[in-house]
Amino acid sequence: MYNMPHKIEGITHALVSEMYLKREFRDDNTQQDVLVIDARPCENNKNGHGDFDSYLLDLLVDLDDLKSQVERKAGSFDRVDIRTH
Repeated sequence: MYNMPHKIEGITHALVSEMYLKREFRDDNTQQDVLVIDARPCENNKNGHGDFDSYLLDLLVDLDDLKSQVERKAGSFDRVDIRTH
């Protein structure tokens, strides 16, 4: 059986393009359920820093609320990964 990510629908945030849950299998035969948050690209990140820090900080400030919404909708998870582009 393949491990297919479960896309989270119905929860929106201005800085998030997509969220999904995936199961990660580790070398020690344990597993973790991971919430993956794909952040939208920061349009003002032309110089490689600066605005990106405040952009990511805005997302982190709202992270607890996003996690609560996902847990109510899809169940618990062990870890959050934030992917930036």
